[in-house]
Amino acid sequence: MVLLHKYLGLVLGLLLTVIGASGSLLVFDHELDEAMTPILSSEHGESASSLQAVLDAAVVAGGEAVPYRLLLGRKPGRPHVVQFVQTPGSPGPLEVAVTPSGGEVVSVRTWGKYPMSWIYRLHMRLLSGAPGHYLVGFLGLGLLFFCVSGLILWWPRKGRWNRAFGIKVGSGAFRFNFDLHRTVGIYLLPVLMLSAISGVALVFFEPLKQGVGRVLPMDEEVVPTSVHIPGRAPLTVDQAALVARKEFPEAELKQIFLPRKTSDSYRFSLRQAGEPWDNHGASLVWVDQYSGEVLGERNALAVPAGNSLLIWLFPLHSGDALGAIGRCLILLGGLAPGLLFATGLYLWLRKRLLLQRR
Repeated sequence: MVLLHKYLGLVLGLLLTVIGASGSLLVFDHELDEAMTPILSSEHGESASSLQAVLDAAVVAGGEAVPYRLLLGRKPGRPHVVQFVQTPGSPGPLEVAVTPSGGEVVSVRTWGKYPMSWIYRLHMRLLSGAPGHYLVGFLGLGLLFFCVSGLILWWPRKGRWNRAFGIKVGSGAFRFNFDLHRTVGIYLLPVLMLSAISGVALVFFEPLKQGVGRVLPMDEEVVPTSVHIPGRAPLTVDQAALVARKEFPEAELKQIFLPRKTSDSYRFSLRQAGEPWDNHGASLVWVDQYSGEVLGERNALAVPAGNSLLIWLFPLHSGDALGAIGRCLILLGGLAPGLLFATGLYLWLRKRLLLQRR
């Protein structure tokens, strides 16, 4: 166990450091993105303008690209963002930010090329596409192994519990690094295990979903389709949104998935009080793009246990589910692999140096 913990840590430690550090930055991704692009956090008046006008302005700026999602501003007066279908060779969708009040385009960016989205690509895929995505999942399994093996190796002998949670100072660099490695690992063990389990679950989401469906009650999400009515123009975004809001009148509209084909429906994501993810809505409403009929809905607060578990995965991984305290804990947990790798590497090098001198 000691050798496997040591040498596997030396092999995987640097990659886990990169994933952890990038994850720490992503805990405050919106705040950092707005700090680097101040126009996205500037106030542009009340959000009273037509969402259709926002979409129309974005379509002009997007040129030939096809819009598929409208993300509403995070706060009143903040720009809305329209995302366009990813073009071949692009790391992500084109994003056009439009003021909610006047329909003015304030930003045109490609996801994956600006700093915070680049860090997302690094964290989720190590900048390597699908192979990197699965590698991140297996590294998450490695982190889970380090958590379990580290706990076993840390477990104090009888009568030594009083020494198990502290760092002894004044006993030299080797003892300090040894205690620091053990103490940081044990204090942040719950956060590291949560990050590892939730991260692996997000990478291998579909197999997990199938497994959860076998042990917990779960409703299958069926995407309803619109019925094309010849000669009738599709509803505007505002008309469809008015219908969707009536289903959850107290909820906050977060994003709209736009129909791209005649058979597609509008899908609205709304966040109700009590949902775990602050930046996204897990309550859904599907609206026929021609008749305005509600084709289906999902109340995130009343779904079966299996669906609820899946809804909680990302908010737990990002810390969003536990508010500011949770985000700070995930930030510290993301920095921990780097510290553990550095102290572990130091201990290994010191031992090798001592052996060479003998």
